Amino acid sequence: MWISGFRLAGCLPCFLTALMTVPPSGYSQDTALPDVVGPDHVPDDAIAMAVASPSELIKNPALELFPVEVFRVQVEEQVGFDPADIESVRFVAGMSANGEPQFGGVFTHQGEVNVDLLASTLGSNGEESEQGALRLRSIEGPPGTVLCNVSPTMIYIGMRDYLAPMLAAKNGKGPLPLLASTIPARPGLNAAIAMESIRPMVSGAAMGQAHLMAPSLQPLAEIPRLTDAIKIYANLDGASGTLELTFLGTDVDAAVRIESILNESLVAARELAIAEVGRSLTTSGESDAMRDAIDSYAARVTKTVIETLAPHRDGVQVTLRIDSPVGIGSAGMIAGLLMPAIQSARVTAGRMSTANNFKRVGLALHNYHSAYRELPRSAIADEDGKPLLSWRVAILPFIEEQELYQKFHLDEPWDSEHNLPLSKKLPAAFETPGTQLRAGETVIQAVVGKDIGMRPIESTKFRDFLDGLSNSILCVEVRPEAAVPWSKPADAEFDLEDPLANLKGTPDDGFHVLIGDGAVSFLNDKIEPGLFKALLTRAGKEIIQEVLP
Repeated sequence: MWISGFRLAGCLPCFLTALMTVPPSGYSQDTALPDVVGPDHVPDDAIAMAVASPSELIKNPALELFPVEVFRVQVEEQVGFDPADIESVRFVAGMSANGEPQFGGVFTHQGEVNVDLLASTLGSNGEESEQGALRLRSIEGPPGTVLCNVSPTMIYIGMRDYLAPMLAAKNGKGPLPLLASTIPARPGLNAAIAMESIRPMVSGAAMGQAHLMAPSLQPLAEIPRLTDAIKIYANLDGASGTLELTFLGTDVDAAVRIESILNESLVAARELAIAEVGRSLTTSGESDAMRDAIDSYAARVTKTVIETLAPHRDGVQVTLRIDSPVGIGSAGMIAGLLMPAIQSARVTAGRMSTANNFKRVGLALHNYHSAYRELPRSAIADEDGKPLLSWRVAILPFIEEQELYQKFHLDEPWDSEHNLPLSKKLPAAFETPGTQLRAGETVIQAVVGKDIGMRPIESTKFRDFLDGLSNSILCVEVRPEAAVPWSKPADAEFDLEDPLANLKGTPDDGFHVLIGDGAVSFLNDKIEPGLFKALLTRAGKEIIQEVLP
C-alpha cells in the first residue's frame, strides 16, 4: 500500500534536504523581519528543521494533470485527513544530552482528522499515556514515538521527550531558531540545519567515505569542514521549478574554496555522465552513426545543465540555483540520458552503506573478543565438532540483535525446523545494499583457515595475528553467486595459490574487506595476488609495503 512510505521515517527526506545552518553575522533577536519562516516550535538545541505547506502544494498549477481528487480521497480514507486541509508541516530534529536523536513534527490543519484511523495507519499498538492534559498514543518508530492530538487544529508526531520542548519553543535564541527568524517564508519547502554541534561528526564521516567516490569528486568531502551553513529552498511554480542551495562558508577564503570545489565537481560530473553514456552505448548494438548522435546529444545537454548550475558567490555565501522551465517530457528524456550517472551515484551510496555494515561487524568482533578473550569460533558446533551455526549468530548480541539471538536453539543446525524461520531474517549489519541476493543471504563472510583469519571452529585470539591486526583481513565481501544464508556455518573459500579466484569479476570490480584493527577498505579485484595473500595470512611474516586505501 502506498501509505507505507508515509510512516515516521517519511520525515527523513525533509531532514536530509537540509544541512548545516547558522544565522548571518549582524543579526539581532530584536531585528524585525516580516514574512519569515519563524522560530515557532524550534527548540534552542534543535539541529534541523523543514517547513512546507501541503495545502499549497495541492493547489499548485504544476499538478494540473495529476489526479488530485483521487489522491485526496485515498489519503482521507486510508490516513484519516484530507491533505488539502494541512496548512503547514514543521519537522524539527535535535539531539539529546546523551547523543540520542530526537525529532518531532507539528501539523496545523483545518477540518476534521480521524485520529483513531491516523494512529492505526502509523502502527499504533494501543498503548496510551498522558503528559499533562495531553493524550499520547504510541506508534511505530523508534522507542518513544507517539501521536498526540494537541488541539483541534494541531497534531504532533514524534518522540515523546521532544513534545514539550517543541510546543514551548517560541522566539528561541539558539542557532536554528535565530536562523529561522531570517529565512523568507516563500511558498514551497524551506529547510535548514545548525552545523555547530555536528560539524566534527559530519566532516569526519565525509572524509572517511571520500575514497568510495570517483577521484574527481572526492574534494566534495571537504565542504562540511569549510561550511558554517547550508540552506535549501525548493518550489514548483506552474510549469517550472526552483531549487536553491546556499552554502555559508566559515570565512571568505572558505567560500572561495567551496565555489572552486563545486565548479570542478560539476565539470567532473559532466565528464562522468558522458563516459557512462559511452560505456552503455558500447554494448548497445547501435550503429556508429547513432552512437555519435547520442554522444553529441549527451554532450550538449550536460553542457547546458552544468552552465545552468554554475555557482554564484557573494561574500561568504555560495549559491547554486536552478530555475527550470523544462516540461515533464523533456525532463524525463534528460533523466533517462543521465540515468547511468544516477546509477553510479546509487552504487556509491550502496558502497557507503556496505562499508558501514562492515565496520559494525568489526566493532562487534572486537567487543566479542573483549568479552570472551577470543574471537567467535568460525562456527557454533555440537559436542562432536559438527558445525551448526555461523559465527554471525554468535555476534548477534554485539550488533543490537540480542532478542533474535535468544530465539535461536544453539544446539540445533541453522536449518532445523525451529532455526530455519529465524535464518530468513537477515540482520541489518549483514546487508549489502545494491546487491541482489535471495532472502536471508549475505556476502559478508569471514576468512577461515589453518593459516588465515579465524581457525576452523578452534579458538583464535588477536595475539595469534603475528603479522599485526592492521596487516590481516578478517572478513571479505564475496561475489553474489557465493552468498550463503547468514546463519549457515559457511564462509569464503581461498586457495592461497590463487587467492583471488573466488573474488574476481565482482559487479563493482572490487570488494570490501574488514581489517583486523577494525578498518574497512574497498580493494580492486586486480590487486596483486601476492599482496592479497599476505593480507590473508595470520602469521606469514610477509613484509607488506603497500598501504591499503
